Parts: sequence; C-alpha cells; structure tokens
Amino acid sequence: MRSVSTLALTASLGAVGLALAPAASAAAPDASVHYLADRLADGDDRLLVEAGGQSYADHGLTIDAVLGMSAAGTGGDAAAAATDWVVANSGDYIGSGEEAYAAATAKLLTFAGARGLDPRDVAGVDLVAQLRSLEQGNGQFADQSEYGDYSNTLGQSFALIGLERADVNPSTAAVDFLLAQQCDDGGFRLTFDKPDEPDDDACVSDPDATSTAVQALDVVGGHDASVQDAAEYLVGRQGADGGVAGGTTTEGVNANSAGLAAVAFRLAGRDDARTRALQYLESLTFGCDTPALAGGIAYNRADFDAATAQGADAQPDGTITRTTAQAILGQTDESYATVSAAGQSAATPTLECATTEPTDDATDGPAADNTTEPTDSATESTDEATGGPADEAAGDTAAPEPERPEVVQTDGATTGTPDLLLALGAGGLTAAVVVVVRRRAASQHS
Repeated sequence: MRSVSTLALTASLGAVGLALAPAASAAAPDASVHYLADRLADGDDRLLVEAGGQSYADHGLTIDAVLGMSAAGTGGDAAAAATDWVVANSGDYIGSGEEAYAAATAKLLTFAGARGLDPRDVAGVDLVAQLRSLEQGNGQFADQSEYGDYSNTLGQSFALIGLERADVNPSTAAVDFLLAQQCDDGGFRLTFDKPDEPDDDACVSDPDATSTAVQALDVVGGHDASVQDAAEYLVGRQGADGGVAGGTTTEGVNANSAGLAAVAFRLAGRDDARTRALQYLESLTFGCDTPALAGGIAYNRADFDAATAQGADAQPDGTITRTTAQAILGQTDESYATVSAAGQSAATPTLECATTEPTDDATDGPAADNTTEPTDSATESTDEATGGPADEAAGDTAAPEPERPEVVQTDGATTGTPDLLLALGAGGLTAAVVVVVRRRAASQHS
C-alpha cells in the first residue's frame, strides 16, 4: 500500500522543492498561494461567495487573496489576472452614480497601493478624491448611499492606510476618530455609535477591528501607547493553542482572527504571541492527507478535524477559502500598509503529494508472499467543487492517494453579479456591509 510522504512545492522549473508534512506545513504561505490560485482559476480570476443558493463574485475576498499572495511573493500571474478583474469590476464594489461606499473605497485604495496602480485613476475613478469626499466633519468616513450608512472601524482603518499609501496625510480628525473607538480594555470596537440610536455607553472590543486599527496607527505613527494597549487586549484574547478568539460578529477561536492578530503582534513587538499565532495557523493548514485542500487553512480545529476525517474525499468550500485568503497575510512579514507586488514571482508554486513505496520488510503472513506491485491507478483530483464535501467514496477502503494537479490559470475577466460591499471576513471581519443588500441579491457577514 502506498503512503503519502511529502507535499512538494516548486515555484518554477529547477527550483528546490519544499517538503511539507501531510497535515500541516512550515511553508504554509507558498502552499496557501497554490490553494488560492486554484480557487481563482475555478472562479475565472475571482473568488465567489454562495448565498441564497446562488454564487456571487466577492470583490473584497478576491482583494484579500491577492494581497496575501503578493505578501507571500509568489503566484504573480494569478494575482495579476485577479487584479485585472477587480479593477474592471470595481464600480460594483465601491459604488457608482450616487452610491459611494467608504470601506470599499478605502480597501480598494489600499489595494491600489499594494498592486502599483495609480490611486487617482482606477477604472477612471480617483479613489483619493472619492474617499476624501466621504469624510465627515468629525473625521468619520461614511457611506453615501440610499441604503444607509454601514461604515465601521475596519473601513476607518483602511482609509488611513490607503491614504498613507497614496502619499496623502490623513486628517487629524480622521485619526482622532479612529482613536475614539478604542475601549478601556485596549481593544477597538467594530461599530460606531449611531446619533439616532440610544447609546448604552458600552464599548465592546472586537479583535479583528483591533488588529486592523493597529496597522493603521502604526503607519500613521505617533500612537505607540494605543498600539501597545491594543496588543495587550489581543494577547488576552489568545488561547493556549495560539488561536485568537473572535469578537462581536463571531464566537470562538479561529484562524481569521489569529492571522490578523499575528500582523498586529509583529508590529507591536509581541514576538511570543505572534509565534504562537503562527503555530496555530500551521496546525490548521491542510496537507497531503486532504489533497484537494492542500495549502488551505481551516477556520478552526473542529473544521480541520472534520475535513481531515474525510481524507481524499474532502473538497474546498467557501469557509476554507475565505479563511485562507484572510489568514495568509499574518504568515508573512508584511501588513496592509507595506504589502507590495514588487518582486512577486510570476509562477504559482506547484503542489504534488508525492508517494513512496514502503520498504519491503514484511516477514510473516500471507501478504509477504504477494510480490505483485500495487497498480498506480490514482486519478488527479479536480478543484471544481464550489462548496461542501465531495460525495463519499463507495466501498473503496484502500484507494491510492491522488496527486495534486498543476495550477491551470484562466484568462479573461468575466462580469459577475454585483456582490456584497466588502468581504473582509467570515472569521469576524465584518466590514462595510453587515446585513445590507444594496442592490445585491444576497447578504452575509463580511
């Protein structure tokens, strides 16, 4: 019987392969780049979200994937194709006509800086001008929309980061407004107080909002005390396994929150906490035991164990893809303020689950008399699943392990149904749209 021994990664011909353990990998960023490139190929250069029985293009999640791949430094061709799609369809994301969405505009501005785009001309839109037009007198960046204002701390943080990346100094009021969202425990709340709603005087911190705010304050500079207080709050949210508990939009320790926190820990100099967060992410990175998921990152331990139990039958789903796209940045030495496409290699790492013959040391039993070599009838796994586990194998208890196919890139952007406003996180990263639809056919926490 054959057994999976390594997961070899090769970014280009002649490169040295990296050997990964079957269940998890120290080379997780490269493995995750491969997983994300496969998912982008499945979606014609963008990632998709399932809602209401339908599939929608997810601009925000696609941006997350491209930023993570850029930070990892590989998968440049796949990232470039996805970038082209994001730009070509940016009007569906940031709003058009009388609609203008603050968080989406801010995130796209950050994306433009990372990808080397002209921030004043992204598909004909001056993102700097649009974002500044959404700044209120108190420094808040708010939506201009007939559907209401769903701006929040994540968008406020991206606004500061995006403006800094465009060489525009954020206003003092904008920075102060972000600082005003810091609670007594050091964390930052996700949602702003609404002037027309009763204020219960409760400031409830959210780890993902806190981690993103740390990145914004770090790039603005001059707020070390607030950064350290925020880092202390995040340390308090970290479990014994290194994971970080979710906040106001999700419960429990999860990889999305751990990935974001890892960035904040690095910026705050909390090396021990960062190391533990990275170990947690590594422990949830799929390897050769689940070939179709290799390089993907599970949302939490329960999800990892459930998929691992399926073995070769496990298939990609939206939760794994979202988690991978959002956690990968934390495994690099970059932040939203520093990630860049400069120097990113064009090739996507090729993952193959190598198989080795066991040594012939059997000494007893009928099996020892069987000298016939096992037939290598393994078929390549495909990455066409859009969600949920694959059908169970019928009665095959000793099937050979499949090899991972090479990445097949697709060309040409396709126009999809306009998606949610900002998909920043099914691990608690809830950005501009929480339950609002805004001309869209579905809504979800994003």
